[in-house]
Amino acid sequence: MESERIKTHIIDLLLDPNNYRFIDRQDYKAVPNEDVADTRIQQRTFNFIAGKNNENISDLIISFTTNGFLDIDQIQVKKVDDKYLVLEGNRRITTLKYLYDEFEKGNDVGKLVENDFTNVNLVEIKDEDPVQHLITMGLHHISGKKRWNAVNEAQLIYDLIYTHNKQENEVCDSLGISKFALRRSIRTLSLIKQYKESDYGDQFLPPMYTIFETVVGSPIMKEWIGWDDEEYRATKDANVERFFSWISRSDETELTDNGEEVKLKKDPIITQYRQIKEVASFITDFKAINRMEESRSIAEAYSFSDAIGEAKLRNAIENIKGSAKVAFNFNEFMTPSDYEDINNVKLKLDALIPMQQALILINEKKAAKYFEAVKNQFSTFHIEQYRKLKNIDVSNIKRINIFAGGNNMGKTSMLEAFYLLSQLNDINTYFDLEKYRGKFSNEFHSVWMDKNFISDIDLSGKFNDSSTSLKIKTEATEEDIERTGYLSTIISEAIVADSIFTSSMHLYSNKEPELRFTSSRILCKSAFTSPYRYNSSLLQTAHTSAVKEGYFEEVKNFIRKKLDPSIKNIELVSEAGENRFMVSTENAEKPIDLTKYGEGLQRVFEIALLLGYCRDGILCIDEIDSALHKSLLIDFTQFIQEMAEKFNVQIFLSTHSKECIDAFVENEYPDDDLTAFALTEENGKILCKYLEGNKLKQLVESINLDIR
Repeated sequence: MESERIKTHIIDLLLDPNNYRFIDRQDYKAVPNEDVADTRIQQRTFNFIAGKNNENISDLIISFTTNGFLDIDQIQVKKVDDKYLVLEGNRRITTLKYLYDEFEKGNDVGKLVENDFTNVNLVEIKDEDPVQHLITMGLHHISGKKRWNAVNEAQLIYDLIYTHNKQENEVCDSLGISKFALRRSIRTLSLIKQYKESDYGDQFLPPMYTIFETVVGSPIMKEWIGWDDEEYRATKDANVERFFSWISRSDETELTDNGEEVKLKKDPIITQYRQIKEVASFITDFKAINRMEESRSIAEAYSFSDAIGEAKLRNAIENIKGSAKVAFNFNEFMTPSDYEDINNVKLKLDALIPMQQALILINEKKAAKYFEAVKNQFSTFHIEQYRKLKNIDVSNIKRINIFAGGNNMGKTSMLEAFYLLSQLNDINTYFDLEKYRGKFSNEFHSVWMDKNFISDIDLSGKFNDSSTSLKIKTEATEEDIERTGYLSTIISEAIVADSIFTSSMHLYSNKEPELRFTSSRILCKSAFTSPYRYNSSLLQTAHTSAVKEGYFEEVKNFIRKKLDPSIKNIELVSEAGENRFMVSTENAEKPIDLTKYGEGLQRVFEIALLLGYCRDGILCIDEIDSALHKSLLIDFTQFIQEMAEKFNVQIFLSTHSKECIDAFVENEYPDDDLTAFALTEENGKILCKYLEGNKLKQLVESINLDIR
């Protein structure tokens, strides 16, 4: 490649608009040779290189004004008409152009003099070899000290191989890089090109390069996306599209109760390359992946994953086996204190298997019911202490029990109290309530739980003609446990007749809580539903129960008759490991996700399913009228009363709507088994007063009574 040293004025130099330094920019477009001298093209190129407020050349500005222009590295150019296009040294020429403009304005340019601008030393390349030019740039910006962004480096390597047909060994030898680095760059750029061809392609930014690089560097992720090293392309289209959605922003449209469309923007789930390793650890666990997409949280999916839990268990068992073998081989060195330590470990190992089995039962809400049969549920109830409710007796409890009152009167707390007592020493029930109270969508930290346990809980009542009670308190345990990071212990003690059931949860600041219990029982099957809480697994379980018992048709018929006659069917559909309720309707060719319907229909669907699920138990419905139009209340309240009798379910519900209370009274269902309670405050104390169904009906009809 022939070259010649020349000098020329700074104004005769053209910046290269196709420089590799910024080909990764979203607004970059390749410029034909005949347009490179265009004034607008040159200004845009200057802005690209200099950056906002010259931030990309600020170091050179300081260097040139302090030390002058030091002609150390060659500035290579080629002739373009009567000017010269800069091939190598675009950032330095951009800096000189900026300082020349300052010089012309009479501003201080430090040690630079006019000759630095009028006689710039250059090397003119004649008969340019494009391959050699790329290699020269690669030596400067890939192997050398003046590194480009990784995506620019990969693009140059890619062009040498696929545009100029160079062999891998030639490129490696020319640039001084390994074949591993070369192939990693090509794989990464190929996956990026696939991303750019997708619906999310306009969101690519250079910092995302390391995310793609980590994916093609992970054997597990490569297998999951179906990476083909012959075609340099991911072949499992569904998984690839799913991965692209995780690293991208998305826009979703939802309908409000008024039928108005609301657009929601969701941020990417994965924003850093380090997160790829976490996702790879549970990528084959469909449940964990679905949980990640629902919660938009990698941490929640990680903790939810069966694969992660199993891996931790296997690792722990292997550690125990290895440590036990070492201890056995060197047992001659044991001292009396060592025997004590070993004995404590043995006690924990003895308790390990039954405790783990019990944990699974608790977590899956399969704790055994205390009563084989339930004729009648709660007949009396006493709250000695629960949140702001203190020393309250609730008597004359019927099948349908309405709690009404103004804001902050303790309506939700009243329902939670019934629900807690029904679940006896299932301490996870209390933790679930606290999670929703604290507005945590996912897991929450033990430190928060420890700080926010404000007061003991003391509940009692008569259920199925048997006395029952529940006390939950916190204290420092006297057990021999690991004390590092220990915070406190929450203890739950339940009594039914003469049987006592206890459980405890040790809280730590540095590890997961530890659950301990000898036996776990519940009074009956129960559920707590609120417009502010959603439990998809419970709803799916309730659906399964409704289908098996033939009750699901009644739910759909009520929705068709009272809410939307166009609905043909509602089905629980599993696709790619994710379960969703899909609605077939006469107005649409394809089934529609239930969540696309209004909150009112979803609320009716949930409550109706839970009525059957809670057979022979209790159902607590918070803010029952939320999202329901008043025209539906009479029919829906009658449906609730009919199903509650059919399935022997005792209902506790809250409302602040007079129309809702009126609906229970005015519907055609008998009011003999209906009681309404008014929660009021007098002298700082919450009081609970009741009115029976028939008496309530008389008062509502005669004086339009509002018990709120």
